Amino acid sequence: MCLRRRNTRRNTGGYILEQLLITLGICTFLIPVTVVLLGTLSRELSCPMDLQDEVSISQLRHVINTGYDFECSGSELSFMHHEKRQRLVLRNGNLCLIDPGTQIFLSDLSDVNFYLEGDVIIINYAHFEKDPETRCLGHV
Repeated sequence: MCLRRRNTRRNTGGYILEQLLITLGICTFLIPVTVVLLGTLSRELSCPMDLQDEVSISQLRHVINTGYDFECSGSELSFMHHEKRQRLVLRNGNLCLIDPGTQIFLSDLSDVNFYLEGDVIIINYAHFEKDPETRCLGHV
């Protein structure tokens, strides 16, 4: 029986270089496409301010509907909620629920006013450089 030695060394001259150049070519084509797609995706995922306001007003209505003993004094709404006195005030451009802790509901506000109209709590708020909005928060 005759055993032959196999040649384990192959002639691969330039093979790895060719594969590397092909890979770099594909990457240079995909990078601009990826950048354009990410830009489009980020614009689509950004939530408009009007939608954020609707969510905040809905959350405020839930808190107001579970509260009692309301007192409106211009830019502050004070009420009892879960046996604790809480205040809804404008601080640093944010509408915050104070005592205990701080919860931010609306942001980038220039002015807020609360008032009672019959048995309805009304909020009048304005974002910077936008027209004021008047919304109903709940019934007393």
